[in-house]
Amino acid sequence: MRVLWELLDGLHVGVANVLPSGKVLYANTRFLESLGIPQHRDPFGVQLNDYVAPSCWEAMYDALGRAVQVPVDGEFQVAAVGENPRTIRLSLGPVCTEQGPTVRIVATEVTELVETNRALRVTEASLRSLSARILQLQDQERRRIARDLHDTTGQELAVIVMSLKHLSNSLDQPGFDARKAIVEVSELARQVNDEIRTLSYLLHPPLLDEFGLGSALKWYVEGFNKRSGIDVALEVSDKLPRFASDKETALFRVVQESLTNVMRHSGSRKAWIRVTQNREVVQVGVEDEGSGIDAGVLARLTFGAKALGVGIPGLRERLRQLGGSLDISSSSGGTRLVAVLPAESAAGTELVSRSAKASAAEASGTTVVHGTRTRILVVDDHELMRRGIRALLDDQPDLEICGEARNGMEALEKTGKLEPDLIIMDLSMPGSGGLSAANNIRRSGSPAKILVFTNQLLPGIERMVRAAGCNGLVLKAFAGRDLLKGIRALLAGDRFYSGEAKAQTA
Repeated sequence: MRVLWELLDGLHVGVANVLPSGKVLYANTRFLESLGIPQHRDPFGVQLNDYVAPSCWEAMYDALGRAVQVPVDGEFQVAAVGENPRTIRLSLGPVCTEQGPTVRIVATEVTELVETNRALRVTEASLRSLSARILQLQDQERRRIARDLHDTTGQELAVIVMSLKHLSNSLDQPGFDARKAIVEVSELARQVNDEIRTLSYLLHPPLLDEFGLGSALKWYVEGFNKRSGIDVALEVSDKLPRFASDKETALFRVVQESLTNVMRHSGSRKAWIRVTQNREVVQVGVEDEGSGIDAGVLARLTFGAKALGVGIPGLRERLRQLGGSLDISSSSGGTRLVAVLPAESAAGTELVSRSAKASAAEASGTTVVHGTRTRILVVDDHELMRRGIRALLDDQPDLEICGEARNGMEALEKTGKLEPDLIIMDLSMPGSGGLSAANNIRRSGSPAKILVFTNQLLPGIERMVRAAGCNGLVLKAFAGRDLLKGIRALLAGDRFYSGEAKAQTA
C-alpha cells in the first residue's frame, strides 16, 4: 500500500478519497496544493468546505451525493488566505472503501485556462463591437459622400447637360454668343473637376503613393490650417526615406485622426507634429495645448472602448499589427500622442540621378527627332484620356503618337522599344506611378523629354516633378489651353509648367 501512496504522490494531478459529507480520507500532494491545504497537515479528516468558496458549497455537496453512484464532473473555486480565487476542475466517481460509500476525486487546476478564455471572450466582444462600429461609420461616410455628390457635383453636371442642350438648340439663332456659352460650360466643368479631385484627395492622398509620408503630411497640414484656423507646426525632414505603403498610410491616419480630435475636442488653437526616424524606428508625435482628456476617459482609452468610437482603438490595433505602438498622455496643459513603427525603408523608392545621356541631352536644349515627325508616347491608365490627347494632337502634322501605355511598367518597356522623343506621363496609375516610372526611364538612359500630365494640383508640385527628372507639367483641367504649348516648349529645349502649378509652388 505504501508503494501505491508514493506512486499517487508523484502524479501531476490531484487525487483524493472523500466521504459524501466532504471529509477527506486520503489526498496526494498535488490535491493538497490545488485546494491550498498546508502540506505539513495530515489530510485525514479535513473538510472540503474549509477550502472551497462558500458560493460553491451547495453544488459541491450535490456533486458528492450523486458521485457515490455515478461519475460527475464540475468546476469549483478555492481561495487560500491572501490569494486570488483559483478554479479547480474535478472529476468525481464512486469507489468502495472500508469507510463505506466513498467518492474518488481527480482534481486539475484550470485557473489560467479559465482566465484566458474569459479574456478571449471579452476581446471577441470588443472586436465585434469595433467591427459593428466600423461598419456603421463606413455607412455614414458613404451616405455623406453620396449626399455631397448628389447635392453639388450631381447638380452641377445637370446644369452642364442643360447648358449644352441649350447651346445645341441655339447655335443657329441670330445674335447668340456661342463662344461665351462654351466658356461658361467649360468653367463649370472645371469646377466639377476640382470638387471631385478634392474629394479624391481627402479619401486617399495621392501624395502618399508618389512622394511619401513627408510630402503628404505637408499637403494635409497646409489644408488643415486653412480649413480649421488652427496653427499647426510640422517638423519633418526633407530626407525622410520612403517606408512600406501600409506603414505610411497608418502614420498618416494617426496625424489625420489626431488633428481631427484637436479641432473637435481640445479647444487648442495650436498643435505640433514632429516626425523623427533612426535606424530602428520612425516616430510621429502630435501635441496640443488644449484642455486635455478627462482622467476617466483616458483610463478607458483602450482597444475596443465603445464610447470612444473606432479612431484611437482602431489606429492602435493597426499599428500593433505592423509591429508598432500608440501611446497617449494628457494633462490640463494639453495632450500628446506618439505613434511608433519599425523603420525598415521600402526598397526601390528613392529618387535616382538622371543618366548622363539624358542630362546631356537636356543641357544641350535639343531633342532628337526620328525622321520628319516627333514621336510621342502617351502614358495614362484611362483610355478616354489617351483618346482625348490623340484628338488634341490629331491636326499637328509634325507630331506623331507612336504608342500608348497604361502604367509605369508599360511606359518603361515601350520607351525602350519605341524610343520616343517625348513622353506624356500621368502621375497616378496602378502599380508603378508616374514619378517612379520617370526615375526608371532616366536610369535606363533614355533622352526623351517627359511632360507630366495630371489632375494633381499640389503644393511644391514643380519641385517634385523636377526632382524626378521630368521637364514640365500640364494640368488636365487646362489641357486645351496648355498641352500643345507644353509639348512645343519641351521640344524647343525649354521647361513648361501650367500657371496654376507655378502658383502652388510659389
